[in-house]
Amino acid sequence: MTTLPSIDQVRSLPAFFEMTVPEDYIDENGHMNITKYFDLGAWAPWKRIGELGVDGDYIEQRRLSFFTVEHHIRYLSELRLGEPFSVRPAFVARTGKALHGISFVLDETRDKIACTMEILYVHVSMESRRSEPIPADVATGLDEEIASRAWALDVASGLTLRR
Repeated sequence: MTTLPSIDQVRSLPAFFEMTVPEDYIDENGHMNITKYFDLGAWAPWKRIGELGVDGDYIEQRRLSFFTVEHHIRYLSELRLGEPFSVRPAFVARTGKALHGISFVLDETRDKIACTMEILYVHVSMESRRSEPIPADVATGLDEEIASRAWALDVASGLTLRR
């Protein structure tokens, strides 16, 4: 298993979900169900990439987007009813057509990482539904984001970008 980042490093990332575990997230085992980790872990980086310019307008006007092609999830500790948590994404690497992201689900009570979810995206044309190079303006924003979170690459282990 890779080395986990410090809590301060994770807290340096923007939080896209900050909440307490509600009753409808609890499964038969008395903790937050895996589908909730997946759902929130998938949406947080999508919201972040929207802030970097890949939003509804980007898809509609440029007819380009990112499609998810692979996930890797690690459950490190449980979250239970009423416990506060946050979900914080980072982008860790990219190629000309692909992007590697990670979400951290942070247990705010125990100052622990409860879950990591890595996501591999491919940049695509909405017309051809085939991979397409990431435009220079988007690539520049992603490169700046990746450089500012270089520590996150050390955590990511489950997926590999192919050049």
